[in-house]
Amino acid sequence: MIESNQKPASPAEAVFRLSTGMSAAAIVLAAARLRIADAVGDEPMPVRDIAVKLGADPDALTRMLRALAAFGVFRQVDPATYEHTDMSRAMRTDHPERVHDRLLTGGDWGWTMWSKLPQAIRTGESAFKEEYGTDFFSYLDANPDAQDMIYRGVTAWSDPMLPSMVDALDLTGVRTFADMGGGRGALLRLVLQRNPHMDGLLFEDERTLRVVLDDLRTGELATRCRLVSGDFFEKVEYPADLYFFKLTLHMYDDEQVARALRSCAEAAAPGARIVIADPLLTDPPVHPFASSMDLHMLLVMGGRERTEEGYRAVFERAGLRFRGVTPTDGVLHLAEGEVVA
Repeated sequence: MIESNQKPASPAEAVFRLSTGMSAAAIVLAAARLRIADAVGDEPMPVRDIAVKLGADPDALTRMLRALAAFGVFRQVDPATYEHTDMSRAMRTDHPERVHDRLLTGGDWGWTMWSKLPQAIRTGESAFKEEYGTDFFSYLDANPDAQDMIYRGVTAWSDPMLPSMVDALDLTGVRTFADMGGGRGALLRLVLQRNPHMDGLLFEDERTLRVVLDDLRTGELATRCRLVSGDFFEKVEYPADLYFFKLTLHMYDDEQVARALRSCAEAAAPGARIVIADPLLTDPPVHPFASSMDLHMLLVMGGRERTEEGYRAVFERAGLRFRGVTPTDGVLHLAEGEVVA
C-alpha cells in the first residue's frame, strides 16, 4: 500500500509487509474475477453506475475501489467516482497483453495449494492429491473451467516469450524440430515460419492435438508438420535433430525427467540435442520468480526448478552429454544435452 511519509521499514516490519502481499493479491484477483475494469468506461464513472453494471453492492464496491486506488489500480476522482489508470486499463479483458487471463491462471485451487506449503515442506511431496483426491492433470480433466483458465493464463504469459526463446536457440544443422508437450503448437509454428527448410513434429496427447493451431493443420506449414500423440515418459518413436520441452519438465521429479530424456535419446541419432526451457535456480538467488515457482512445482506436481548443476545431473542421469545453459531475454533459460553414441 502506498503511504505518505513512510519511514524505512525495520527488519521485522519488512518481513511483515511481505506477508501482507496475500491481501494485495486477493484484492487484485477479485477485481479481475468481477471484471471491474471492463465495467468502467473511458470517462470518470460514479460507483453506483459501476455497481449496476456488475450487479454488485454499491457500498462494498466503494470499499473495493478505494483499496484498488491505493495500489494505483483506478484513480479516485472523489469518494463516489473513479476513473481508469494505466494499470486498471491493463486489466481489461480486451487488453493486448492479456493480463486478465494471467491473473486468473490459478483459480481456486491455486489459493488452496499455497495454504498447504507447510505440509509440503514437512513431507517433501506434493500436497495436491491429498487435498483433491487426484493428481493435478486428472483434476483439470474433471474441471474444464479450471483447465481453460490455466491454459489461457499460461499461454498469455509464455507466448510473448517465444521469439526470445527461438532467438536463443542454436538451430544449426537442425532439419527436424520436435516440440514435446507443445500445446497447440505456437512455438513450433514460429520455428517453422522462420525456418522454411525445416520439418516439425508436435508431440502431445490426443485431446490437445484436436485443437492444434489451424496453421499447423492446413497450408504450407501443415506439409512440414507431423502431429503425434503419445507419452514421452514411455516411448518416443520419431527421430528428430532437436527435441524441445517448454515449461513442461519442471512439473516432474528427476527420475521422471530422466525417463523423458532417455525416451527421446533412444529415438534419436548421436548428435541430436534435447533442450529444456524452464526457469533457472541460482545460488544465491537473484530474483524471487524462479525460487517461488520452484515451491509452486513442489506443491502442485511434486516437480522442481533446477540449478545448472541440477540440469547437468539429470541429463547425465539420462545418459546424455550436458552442453550447458543459455539465457533468453525473458525469465526462462535453455538447458541443453546431446545424445551420445
